[in-house]
Amino acid sequence: MIINSFLLNFKFMSDIKMVIFDYDGVIVDRNYTLKCFGKFSNSKIFRKITDLIVKSYVQEKLPTFLEPIVYLSLLYCLKGVKVDGIEKYVEKTTQAYLVPGVESVVKKLKEKGIKVGIISENIQFQPRYAAKLLGVDFVCSNEIEVKDGKITGKISKFSRKNRMIEEIKKHFSLTNKEIRYVGDDADLSGKVKCILFNPKRKKEEKKVDDENCFLIKDLYQLLSQI
Repeated sequence: MIINSFLLNFKFMSDIKMVIFDYDGVIVDRNYTLKCFGKFSNSKIFRKITDLIVKSYVQEKLPTFLEPIVYLSLLYCLKGVKVDGIEKYVEKTTQAYLVPGVESVVKKLKEKGIKVGIISENIQFQPRYAAKLLGVDFVCSNEIEVKDGKITGKISKFSRKNRMIEEIKKHFSLTNKEIRYVGDDADLSGKVKCILFNPKRKKEEKKVDDENCFLIKDLYQLLSQI
């Protein structure tokens, strides 16, 4: 029933000028980031609990309020790691973790003259390479400080996704109606219409109202409505 309603009410997409994709869980498998951090972590203890964190997150057993704490801990465990090592790893592995269909969908959107971008609260290395690989128009992510080619463990730039979208909208002189956000969450204060895909928590589906938040089962479904 949700899908039928989705098909009937998605006609407004004809005036879309930009589609913004979330990174983790939408562009790539959401486990990829934790696996990447686990590989380069300088903490032996963290390496032993990485699998537990991943399992808890995927099974929705990791409380939301703990996510920022875990994230900051992950970043601190990267202190002293050489950037070129991470970049080489990301270049070799990203392709294998791409969500099925994302390359084709991005290509088709661009062929329709629609600008495509990636936003992420992840740090710069993974989202930037994915943006390059997919050939999107822009990427916005958080950044971790780097000195002398090594990670300091400190955040140098931080924004939430709703703030990123506001900045993008202003930069490209677009209105809320001309932008769609495709993500595994739908918490953007209702400013732009959300396309919920691969929700990281089942409770996200409760936000689907077929007016401001729509649910798709695969990325190709997005294409058929534009």
